[in-house]
Amino acid sequence: MNKTKKKITAVVLHYYSQRTKNVEKIINALQLGILAPDKIILFNNNKDVQYPKTKGVSVINSDTNYGGRGRYPIALLEPSDYYFFIDDDMSPSKNTLKNFMKYAEEGCCLGYIGKVITENEDYMSAKAFFGDEMSKVTDVDLLVGNGSIFVSFTALFKMFETEKGLLKEGFIFGREEDIILSMSNDPKVIPAKYDEDLIKLPEEGVGYWRDPSHINLRDEMVRRLYRRAK
Repeated sequence: MNKTKKKITAVVLHYYSQRTKNVEKIINALQLGILAPDKIILFNNNKDVQYPKTKGVSVINSDTNYGGRGRYPIALLEPSDYYFFIDDDMSPSKNTLKNFMKYAEEGCCLGYIGKVITENEDYMSAKAFFGDEMSKVTDVDLLVGNGSIFVSFTALFKMFETEKGLLKEGFIFGREEDIILSMSNDPKVIPAKYDEDLIKLPEEGVGYWRDPSHINLRDEMVRRLYRRAK
């Protein structure tokens, strides 16, 4: 089957009420892209914001904050070949999904920012690779979500297998999901031209990364999964 015939589901994660106005822009960009997703799911993770029904979008309003992780099991409600996960502070360009599909294959885990980890190295000090600076696909140890990750159906299940082991260790999920997803697979950073890259939307002064514990949590997850891989 031709790659363009594969089913793609986009999952938009919304939490911060300050960014609610971004959501319409993201959905419009997805629907008007050169390659539009077959299905769009908006997962509103904030009980204080009831997002309205939107044409062409499955809206899920949650009364519980499931963190960033909640989007992944929700994605599986819509069986698809590929999933494009995007946050509420980023918008796709007109060729973003088309670009990901150029490199898509069974088991893929793709992004625009990744890091290569060496022994005793933490998350912050690891060397980073950026799709807008590259001319070829590059293997990395993990992807930095930074708004989006594109994965196959199979890649999601590998993530859940990793989580099964982490649950036995008593780990509490919610903030490091891009690391768990990418380090459970063989992640790659792909090249991105200006009309393929993501467009930064206003953060409005909020975000996970502003929490003082954020980097420590990511460092700990990288160390855990790096040890498992080795």
